[in-house]
Amino acid sequence: GEPLGQPPYGYRKDPLNKKHWIIDPEAAQVVRGIFRMCLEGKGNDTIARILQENGILNCTAYWHEKGIGRGGKKTQPNPYRWKNSTIRKILTQQEYCGDVINFKTYSKSFKDKTRIDNPEENWVIFKDVHEPIVDRDTFEQVQKKIIKRTKRRAPKSENGEKSIFSDLLYCADCGHKLWYHVNTINKNICQCFFELLFALKTDLQSETVCHSPSPP
Repeated sequence: GEPLGQPPYGYRKDPLNKKHWIIDPEAAQVVRGIFRMCLEGKGNDTIARILQENGILNCTAYWHEKGIGRGGKKTQPNPYRWKNSTIRKILTQQEYCGDVINFKTYSKSFKDKTRIDNPEENWVIFKDVHEPIVDRDTFEQVQKKIIKRTKRRAPKSENGEKSIFSDLLYCADCGHKLWYHVNTINKNICQCFFELLFALKTDLQSETVCHSPSPP
């Protein structure tokens, strides 16, 4: 099972055999940390923030610093900024178990360079080809957490439509616009945006927070 694509962050091509991946120790340590933080219950945004606060170069910036040609912008406003989507991609890449997965994407013709995601049933998987960065049990535990987290946060279909009161209701106490959102327990809720913004910034309760009740 030879890989057809580039190695993911955490691996590099073996200089003695370009069709074999070897572990990049520095990047692999970051990958293990991402999996560990996920198992500890941290979300993708939190993990991304922790990496940034600790001065960890994101994948593209790291490859550029190491002289590894992998595309992407060579200069970035903040090379330490990690995206939620990058964290999720790392956490779902089976290659970190030591497997090679080919045909994850395809193009309609050799003239069209656009890559299209291939259904998982069309993937070709070769197990235990290269040294794993994370053990298979850890990877599977993380996948279960991701599935559970996605199900928990998915809004119910009956609550998914935009409220007819959107942009029309204002708080009777402070005059700020009411923010409409979906709560899977209490269903439709209108909340004072000032209260929400204050809570997000301080994560504390205060007498300055608007305590106007949500309208029925």
